Amino acid sequence: MKQGDHKAYETLFQLYFDKLHHYAWSYLEDAEEAREIIQNVFFKLWKKRTDLKVDMNLNAYLFKMTRNECLDYFKHLKVKTRYRDEIQKERLKLNVASLQDDPSQMFIESELNKKVNSLINRLPDACREVFIKSRFEGLKYHEIAAEMNISPKTVENQISKALRFLRQELQDYLTLFL
Repeated sequence: MKQGDHKAYETLFQLYFDKLHHYAWSYLEDAEEAREIIQNVFFKLWKKRTDLKVDMNLNAYLFKMTRNECLDYFKHLKVKTRYRDEIQKERLKLNVASLQDDPSQMFIESELNKKVNSLINRLPDACREVFIKSRFEGLKYHEIAAEMNISPKTVENQISKALRFLRQELQDYLTLFL
């Protein structure tokens, strides 16, 4: 592989992908993100192939790279979350300022919030619970499925059902905003 042998690289990929994927998944608990991490590990390995030492423990090296990639992922996630929170704070400040300037807008928004809450309460129990966990608690479909002991497809169907109901019931309100 050090001399650019693609077959050696492919063999190494096949030997280690599943092991490293499982290792990354144990950190991330997200199969898709774990797959991305492992692809990054192998990409970096290929880029650094000429610097590899013949006597090094490749197994330990790959697992350490995977661990470091997972830690970098968490650092990046933390930065993204902090940035998103800052953006939301700024939007909230702007919204509060604009609402204070326009009492009619504040009234319309208040009425819309009441209507949305009322409609959410009219959803069937399971559908409402799934919708709240997704939209208000920020859980992913697979997290909701695990917590409620249902399939991710059921979660998806319940969310679709709730959104369809809300869209239909809020049609008149949406035209007010537009």
